[in-house]
Amino acid sequence: MNDRGQAFTVEGVAAAVLLLGTLVFALQATGITALSAGTAGGAVDTQQADLARGVLANAVASETLTPSLLYWDDAYAGADGNGTYHGTGDDGYYVEGIPTAFGDSLDRTLADAGYAYNVNVYYYDSADGAVVSRPLVEQGTPSDDAIRAVRTVTLYDDDVLSDVNETATDTTLAEASNFYASDVSPDSPLYNVVQVEVVAWRL
Repeated sequence: MNDRGQAFTVEGVAAAVLLLGTLVFALQATGITALSAGTAGGAVDTQQADLARGVLANAVASETLTPSLLYWDDAYAGADGNGTYHGTGDDGYYVEGIPTAFGDSLDRTLADAGYAYNVNVYYYDSADGAVVSRPLVEQGTPSDDAIRAVRTVTLYDDDVLSDVNETATDTTLAEASNFYASDVSPDSPLYNVVQVEVVAWRL
């Protein structure tokens, strides 16, 4: 690599790091807390908190969280002309759960223990210049004592979309045409930064 190429790489990485910090700050400013309870308090809140926080921590450790964010049908042309998560159609979100390893973990940990849950994805929209959200799982309206747990995930240009069988495709985020989040830094390896929020409440 020549000096110019090296300089571009260093500048691109530096810009990506700066942008990453800015995006994380912007996401945190939306008011999502890493762990917050409603008014009920007590052991039930603590149990819900541990479950919601634990399922996200396990998904990060097992590397199953990011693939669910990339479980995307880029070729789908819905009513709005955009892609969608596999099998969700124009609704764009799951009701019963995500048909991925992360979704299986959510069901085993939360649904099987008698909890309903929503999963929301927050990301920076470069077109609007604001943090926006879209549901990944929508199972209803949380109760007043619902627990929220959040994890931040960094997406990169060379991350690849998954097919319906949760197998990696040849389509990278940089090549995707209908992915829900935009490339916030086209001149760097960074694609976008998202926060995954799990909201759980007892049925």
